[in-house]
Amino acid sequence: MKHHLYLPTFLPVSFPDAMETFLEDMAKKGWFLKKVGYFLSFCQFEKGTPAPVRYRLEPVPDTVRTPSAEMVQFYEDFGWKYLTTFSHFFFIFVAENPDTPEIHCDPLVQAKGYKRMCRNFSVFGLASLALLAIFLGIPLYHPAFLLECPRFSAFALVTLLAFAVLILWSVLRLWKIYRNLSQGKPLSHRKGYLHIFSLQTIILVLLVLFLLPFSDKLVEWDENDQITQALTAVEEPLPYVPLAEMGISPDWVQTPYDPITIGGKNSDSNYVRSRSNVLAPATFQISQTAYHSDPNMPAVATSMTSYYGEMANSFLAKIVGMDFANLYADTPGISGYKMEKEPLSLSGFSEAYYGNILGNAQLLLLLRQDNRVLIVHYAGDASLKDHVEDFAKLFTQSYTPL
Repeated sequence: MKHHLYLPTFLPVSFPDAMETFLEDMAKKGWFLKKVGYFLSFCQFEKGTPAPVRYRLEPVPDTVRTPSAEMVQFYEDFGWKYLTTFSHFFFIFVAENPDTPEIHCDPLVQAKGYKRMCRNFSVFGLASLALLAIFLGIPLYHPAFLLECPRFSAFALVTLLAFAVLILWSVLRLWKIYRNLSQGKPLSHRKGYLHIFSLQTIILVLLVLFLLPFSDKLVEWDENDQITQALTAVEEPLPYVPLAEMGISPDWVQTPYDPITIGGKNSDSNYVRSRSNVLAPATFQISQTAYHSDPNMPAVATSMTSYYGEMANSFLAKIVGMDFANLYADTPGISGYKMEKEPLSLSGFSEAYYGNILGNAQLLLLLRQDNRVLIVHYAGDASLKDHVEDFAKLFTQSYTPL
């Protein structure tokens, strides 16, 4: 009965010398390559008597899966037998006699085979890097996500960067082989592979974890860092101006915090949510809503949502403030609308402006003082401009996360 062994090579096509070394070392242990699978390049080995077998990887000349009959016969005449194809880029040939002459004696001829592969792999590499750049650009497009999910963001960033480094490393390595061959330097057929195995294994594990529920678990842990409480239950100072100070009608009433689950998320009002992490030592999101006491009137009379954050640096405060301002200014069901901004002159503030949305139906106020930022979104009869000083006073003290 023949014994078989299946192993993933974890070796990129840019390391043909390492692959040859790996296969020859396996043969010395009595495991001989039979074929290479396409998925993860799994190698099937068959148990036999240990022998100093030699393997050579030849670049595929065209977009074919197997070499031509003429090519197979030509190589067999010189002692090299076609074995299998590796990743659509190489044909693997084997010589059972360790004294069999090398397939190539002219590096310039061998360089022609690598040139096509370099071009094709470079296109794949650039396309992959472009896709990764899009994913890595998400934090710049939505920087508040970094504050809301720091664990997941850090894990995704490390995983994608590691994958990008591997792709770039592989592309550069292929072009280095081609350049050396073009300069008349013969290709080395011995190279260590354990360090390449280790790097590939780490990246593969990261990618698997990224695709498995582990990513969801990281998001869950990030969400658990957020503490939500009713506004009336918090005794410590909070960075907000109460709706009552904005001026509300006696016919309106602020209900106590009462979580209502809609679509798996809380859809409630009059609460404060707080979190703390390395990027933002203290952040608060405060929601206030007043309702008509008259059941014949529309339910919501006025509402105000405030986001206050003490960031690790002023740049982060600026981009997060911009992100939340755009988020609050986004009106569902209406596209192409641009918020009208009115700069405000406030001493001691790095940035301050007032904005109206849909013809003053909704108002927005942004204040930033170095690494601290406040964004207020308001819908009601009052004017945020009349209360700018009240909001500015919120910056005269620090706030402790819940």
